[in-house]
Amino acid sequence: MSWRVAVLLVAVPLTAAGNLIAGKFALRSFSPMEANALRYVLALFVLLPLLPRWPRLERRDLPLMVVNGIIGICIYNLLFFGAMTLIPASEVALLELAIPAGSLALAWLLLQERIGIRQIAGMAISWSGALWLLRILPTTAMTVKTSADWRGEILMIVGVACFSAYSITSKLSMRRQPPPAVATWSCLFGAIPLVLLAAPPLAADPGILARATPASWIGIVYGGLVGFVFNIIAWYYCFRAVGVARTNIFLYLVPVFGALLAMMIFSERLTLWQLFGAAVMMAGVLLATFERSALARRAEPTLAPQASSPGRLADG
Repeated sequence: MSWRVAVLLVAVPLTAAGNLIAGKFALRSFSPMEANALRYVLALFVLLPLLPRWPRLERRDLPLMVVNGIIGICIYNLLFFGAMTLIPASEVALLELAIPAGSLALAWLLLQERIGIRQIAGMAISWSGALWLLRILPTTAMTVKTSADWRGEILMIVGVACFSAYSITSKLSMRRQPPPAVATWSCLFGAIPLVLLAAPPLAADPGILARATPASWIGIVYGGLVGFVFNIIAWYYCFRAVGVARTNIFLYLVPVFGALLAMMIFSERLTLWQLFGAAVMMAGVLLATFERSALARRAEPTLAPQASSPGRLADG
């Protein structure tokens, strides 16, 4: 492995985690609908000219691409940004650790993929860590939570479920289209409802754009160009350079980097309670995915991008 690939493997989850920070700054001036509409429209200006490079989208692929956009781009990001308005960004990042276990469970239920005792144990451990992180058990911990805490955590848990579903639908799409093409079509079909939702408030008060702070605009530009476009292209390059198994291992760093960046930039603090819950979730994720990664390495050099969702890098 060259040093350039090694740097890129670390840069991809790090810049993806930066979406969490960029989103937090964007929310200082824009609503979740407005922020997401702006950043994905910006991303489309770069991605749409690249579509002729990829296989033509067939009619039978269209419904799945629409589902990808609505679930993975529109709904998930509204929930993700909505959660950030209510709970600390570091907690949002840690809750993202539940996505791999959720994706594995849905792959078993919907795609009838075979899983063993190791995967079942890993999922159970990961979800028990999530319960601990949410301070549901023991019940004495619930008394310190506010209504905003509950709403933010519920939004993020629903978001995790949506993104787990998106990981399955995008995987099906990547059987016939390369990841950058799937990401572009998902972005297009996800941006359409976002623009329709954001247009009325922006039309009623166009001064929102002028009043937005430079930090918020930097957050929008970063989220669209770096957090989405750069990460999709770099992620695809890493897959082709070192394969799916090694690249996916680095993707587990996205929530970790996100929490660390939130702590450094927003002076957020993680309690020992949260650190323990996050450690349990990470242990469960590694246990649940270890055998799948080993199998993926033996399967290479097949086109590895089919194994993961491109949108995983689009947010924190």
